[in-house]
Amino acid sequence: MSASVIEGFLALAAACAFLGVSAALFLTRRGLASALQAAGIGCFGVMALTHVCAEFSLLPGLGWGRPHSVGQLIDLLAALLGVALMTLSFLLWRREQHREHL
Repeated sequence: MSASVIEGFLALAAACAFLGVSAALFLTRRGLASALQAAGIGCFGVMALTHVCAEFSLLPGLGWGRPHSVGQLIDLLAALLGVALMTLSFLLWRREQHREHL
């Protein structure tokens, strides 16, 4: 098993664990920040899943692993959307914390 396969599975396992934690937080807090956090971590899970699919050549029509393919675009968009949603959720959470302390 190559190192990139192991990295993909570890990233997918971490994303699933974080998604479980953020889903539990969403169920207890029911706020926009926790919903955005869960969505952002879900995007990271999609990104990890694309790496696993690329290594095992699943869905070859998407061109996993080839440059300028739909698979690369899905990977890039999932990563960018994940970072944007996580950043926005953190900023909203900080704003809520700041309002509570005033």
